[in-house]
Amino acid sequence: MIEIQVKSGSAVKQRDDAVVIPLLEGRKLSDSGKAINAASNKSLVDYLRKFDQSGDSGEIGTLYNVQGTLTARTVLIGAGNEKKLDLHKLRTLAAKAARHLEKSGARDVSFFLSELAVRGSGAADKAQAIAEGIWLGLYKFEQYKSEKKENKRELRSVTIMVKSRRDLDAAEKAVAVARGVCRGTIFARDLANGPGNVCTPEYLGDQARALKHKNLKVTVMDKKAIEKAGFTGLLAVNQGSSREPRFIVLNYQGGKKGDAPVALVGKGLTFDAGGISIKPPAHMDEMKFDMCGAAAVLGIFRAVCELSLPVNLLGVIASTENLLGGAAYKPGDIVKSYKGINIEVLNTDAEGRIILADALAYAAEQKPEQIIDFATLTGACVVALGSEASGLLGNDDALQSKIEKSGKHTHDRVWRLPMYEEYQEQIKSEIADIKNIGGRGAGTITAACFLSRFVDDVTWAHLDIAGTAWDMKGSDISAKGATGSGVRLLLDYLGRRTV
Repeated sequence: MIEIQVKSGSAVKQRDDAVVIPLLEGRKLSDSGKAINAASNKSLVDYLRKFDQSGDSGEIGTLYNVQGTLTARTVLIGAGNEKKLDLHKLRTLAAKAARHLEKSGARDVSFFLSELAVRGSGAADKAQAIAEGIWLGLYKFEQYKSEKKENKRELRSVTIMVKSRRDLDAAEKAVAVARGVCRGTIFARDLANGPGNVCTPEYLGDQARALKHKNLKVTVMDKKAIEKAGFTGLLAVNQGSSREPRFIVLNYQGGKKGDAPVALVGKGLTFDAGGISIKPPAHMDEMKFDMCGAAAVLGIFRAVCELSLPVNLLGVIASTENLLGGAAYKPGDIVKSYKGINIEVLNTDAEGRIILADALAYAAEQKPEQIIDFATLTGACVVALGSEASGLLGNDDALQSKIEKSGKHTHDRVWRLPMYEEYQEQIKSEIADIKNIGGRGAGTITAACFLSRFVDDVTWAHLDIAGTAWDMKGSDISAKGATGSGVRLLLDYLGRRTV
C-alpha cells in the first residue's frame, strides 16, 4: 500500500509531481482551480475554452508545467454535478485519479478533492473516502503472474490536502481508519482471489492463526476435533472431498470484560462443484469465490486487530470443499445437524446453509449479543438484486436498520427482504424436520428461513453476498475478482457502536 498523508496548503505552492484538481460540471473550477488559474494568467480558462474537458464525472485531462505553479502536472478530474456528490463518488474520483497517475510516471502527488462539498460530510469523512478510493482503486492481484509489468516510476505517495489546518487532526485519524479498513478489505480480496488448490480449508485456518493481537485468541479445529465436537452438517458436506474441513473460532476481547460479543459467522466453501447435484461447467472456476463470507469475517478481524477497536467479537467459520466422490452425500440423505435438527437433503448444491447451520448453532451457544452472518448463499439473490446490493434478512428490525445505514455510508449496500412466517412452510419436510431447499420461489428468503432455525432467540442478521462478493468486470474501486464485500460495511457498523 502506498503512503498517504494529510496536509493543508495552496495548490499553487505544491512541488509534487502532480496536483489533482476537481473540475465541476459546466467547466466550473474549484477553489484550487481558481487559484491556479489566477497564478497562471488564466491558462486554465483558456484550456477549458477549447472544450477538451467539460467537467463530466471521471473525465481526466493533464496540463504540464502550468505557469505560476511549482508542479510538473496539473491534473483536472471531472466531478460532475456538485449537488449530486456523495462520499462514494469521491471514492470513485480518487480511485480513477490514482490509476491514471499510476500509469503517468508521477510518484508523489497532492489531491485537492476534499474541497468538494459533500452534503452532511466533514473533512474527516471526505479524507477517509479519498484514502479508501486510492488504496482500493490501486489494488491488483498478480501473485501468480510469472512476468509482471515493471513500472520504474510507480505512484509512491499521495498527500490529501484539506482546506484548514484545523481539520488536520481529524483528517489524519480518518486516514488511519481508512488504512485499517483497506488492509482488511485487501486481505479478504487476496484470500478470495486465491485459487482453490491454494486457498483450502487448511489454508484458511493457517491465515486465521496468523492474525496477531494481544486481545485475540484463535482456535482451528481439524477433522478429528470437528468429529469430536459433533459438527455433523460440516462433515456431511465434506464427505466428497479428500481435503479435511476446518472449523475456525476467533475471540477478540477489546471491549468491556463480560460484555456479550457480536458474533460474525462466515461460509467458507473454498471450492463448490455442487456435489452430486453438479453445477454446469460455465463459470465453475468462479466457485473458488464461495468462501467470500469467510474471507469477509477474516478481513474484518484483520482490520479490528489493526485498529484495536474497543469491541468484543466472536468469529465462526465453517470451511470445506463440496465435491463429487464415492463417499459424497446424496440427494435424499438425511443429515443430523450439530443442533440436532434433521435435514432432508434434496440438492447437494444447497450446501452452504448446511455448514452454516452448524456454525450458527455454535455461535448461538456462546450467548452473543447478536449474530451477523456472511454467505455467498443463493443464485436467487443475484437474480433479484444483481451486483449492486447484498440481500439482508433477519429477525430484528433495529439491527437491520443499522446495517442499512452503514451500507449507505460505505456504498457497500444492502437491500432488505421479508421473512414472513408463511415462507417457513416451503422448507417443511415430509420425512425430516426441514429440507435444504424450498422450491423455485423466494429462494433467497427460504434459505434465510432455513438458517433462522439455528440461531435460537439471538438477534440475527443474514447477508447474502452472492451478487456482490466478486465482479468479473471490475468496478470503480475494485479490480476484476473479489470485492471484499461486507468488510467496510461491518467495520462502519462496529465503529458506530463504539462512538
